[in-house]
Amino acid sequence: MRDVEAPVPVDPAAAWLDQAAPEPSAVGTVAVPSTTVRLFGYSFHTGTAAAIVDSVAARYADGPRTIVTANVDHVVQLAEDADFRGAYARAAARTLDGMPLVWLARAASGRPAVRITGHDLLACILADPPPFARRVFFVAARQDAADTLTTRLQAAGLPDGAVASAVPPFGFEDDESYGRSLAERIRAHGTTLLVMGVGAPKSEIWVDRRGRALGNPVVFCVGDALSVAAGCLPRAPWLMQRLGLEWVFRFLCAPRRLFRRYFIESWRFIGIAVRDRASSGRRD
Repeated sequence: MRDVEAPVPVDPAAAWLDQAAPEPSAVGTVAVPSTTVRLFGYSFHTGTAAAIVDSVAARYADGPRTIVTANVDHVVQLAEDADFRGAYARAAARTLDGMPLVWLARAASGRPAVRITGHDLLACILADPPPFARRVFFVAARQDAADTLTTRLQAAGLPDGAVASAVPPFGFEDDESYGRSLAERIRAHGTTLLVMGVGAPKSEIWVDRRGRALGNPVVFCVGDALSVAAGCLPRAPWLMQRLGLEWVFRFLCAPRRLFRRYFIESWRFIGIAVRDRASSGRRD
């Protein structure tokens, strides 16, 4: 009754929480046979990286099967960007990357929830490439990272020519000609695993827009994890990861780039999370 009698001003961008998430497309959507939790209008996988990767890879689709890894910044951007929301809705599966989301999932479900990052997804294929990763394409932020991972995959057993890569120019996601050409390269390669390492939301939206033009690869949207896996960027010490402080390490490595994200925009997450819990309570 409080909402009726004394409406409280809310962030207009958070109104999406009162709406059902867009219905997932049949293309690429996978019913993952394991525990999930509902947060922010989406179902998130709460098991292990290996389980979700195996489940997504085992399901045939006539378009990309994208795995997205949600963090606090994603949740804030979902509140503002309809294209990003659509990409999330049509993703094959969603994982909990940021520790605040893991804590929310545990509180909401009363069950264990595992953090699954882009690093974890890559770990599933780098040491011992599974059958679905026989033709890999890296869309990377830097060529040395893509080259390093190509060498690792070849050392792990993939033949020459099985791995290809591209480093798109700034703003590529809005360049129709380049986007069409890149999609054609990915499809012509016979890509079975596409790894997007150019950040959110551009990676998720670009893959969603290109759709069937890419073929039907499994897609990992992993951001900087690609460069970290290649040894081009450092990762936070294990204890900081465990305590949910990995963001502090990333900020210290790139303070000018990340100050606004972590100290201005991320505060909106608190309001969005509170509103989501309130909405869940009303639905229950």
